[in-house]
Amino acid sequence: MTGEDRYTFSQVVSLLIELESTIAEFYKASAERTSRRDLREVFLALEKANLKRRESLSRVRQGTVIEMSLEPITGLQLEEYELHVKRVMEDGNLDDLQKAIALESITQDLYGRVSDKVANVSADTSELLSRLSQESLERKRIFLSMG
Repeated sequence: MTGEDRYTFSQVVSLLIELESTIAEFYKASAERTSRRDLREVFLALEKANLKRRESLSRVRQGTVIEMSLEPITGLQLEEYELHVKRVMEDGNLDDLQKAIALESITQDLYGRVSDKVANVSADTSELLSRLSQESLERKRIFLSMG
């Protein structure tokens, strides 16, 4: 384990909030780029959904007592997830639908892992992240059916 792979609960939640903002921006831009009406509607709906996810995570962060917010969490490799998201978004060989599928796969995995890691710190947060992981799986299935 490296020193870089140690986060506080608050840092983890902040990173997830940032990720939701980035993906919401991606969905907004994708909606503007696509000529497919069905895809545009899904992208716009998910932009709004990601902003709601961000709000839910912000409430978690604000409602966390100081002792919990400083709780160390290790083994998440968050930098790898951030890098993976960046690579997907910048990949010129993928269209927006393929990128959306990849992004939802990443968030499904990330939220599942973080949910397990924070369960002993905050059961409510763990439950929320588990639900978001399942949502990402459903989103991915929707995108796959549109491909």
